[in-house]
Amino acid sequence: MNKKETIIRAAMKLFAQKGYHATSMQEIAEQSGMAKGSLYNYFKSKEEIAVSIFRCHYEILFRKIFEVSQDKNLSARERFEKQLCIQIEEFIRHKELVRMHMGEQAVKVNDEVHQLAFRIRARILNWYRQAIIDMYGEPVRRFSLDCAAILNGMLKEYMFYVAVEQKELQRSHFVPFVLRRLDAIVKSLTEEEKPLLNDQMMEDYLCLGLSTKEEARQQIVAYIHQMMDMLKDTRMNESGIIDSLETLEQEFTQEDDVRKFMVEAILLYLERFSLPLWKELNEAIARYFA
Repeated sequence: MNKKETIIRAAMKLFAQKGYHATSMQEIAEQSGMAKGSLYNYFKSKEEIAVSIFRCHYEILFRKIFEVSQDKNLSARERFEKQLCIQIEEFIRHKELVRMHMGEQAVKVNDEVHQLAFRIRARILNWYRQAIIDMYGEPVRRFSLDCAAILNGMLKEYMFYVAVEQKELQRSHFVPFVLRRLDAIVKSLTEEEKPLLNDQMMEDYLCLGLSTKEEARQQIVAYIHQMMDMLKDTRMNESGIIDSLETLEQEFTQEDDVRKFMVEAILLYLERFSLPLWKELNEAIARYFA
């Protein structure tokens, strides 16, 4: 563990125990086993440490979640269940961070932390929403934001008991149990009902959740996987559609820069077919190159 990681871990523990505002740089230095002056060689302020804590944790979490999304051997439900298990494990591993989120110290620290927290919420909402559509299909799309909000609420409440109140939950039962409750909610939805949340109302979340190049890239790859799943039992690949989608996926998963001319050539070929999620795929690609 390097010095920065030592400081971040020490600060996270103190923030969770005492609260952000009640913790001093002197205490963080002592908890880190260094002089206060040395601490400033790594972080200029307590606010900078707080930003690093949130960013570091969620970058690791989202990277692990994306890696699972690349597993073509899993169904949409299996992928989401595995991703949620990773999320829960990461939160349990870093209980101090959850306490920072949920305790009295969850007040606004500064604008940078506040905006970062909002971007994280938006990204999680977009992730949940898309996973719910992947699992239950297009009929649930208009309720997908409500389902994502309900799922988030369930997970947060259980995590409060685990992280803040130190209660033991059977981890192997946790995610399957919550997803079965989600199954029941989706099953109860009717054509006559209207969603409480819609795209227009949640535009700030939806736009922010997909604002970065990396997030747009992840969304493109997810759409390609969905399209290939939908087409695998059809005869469309006789026209080379699956092969073209696989080539498109390779462009967005390679380490080198995505070749725009290659992407445009593939899209030009594919646009002659009536493909599912075609509009969504094009919009995600447009965001990537914007």
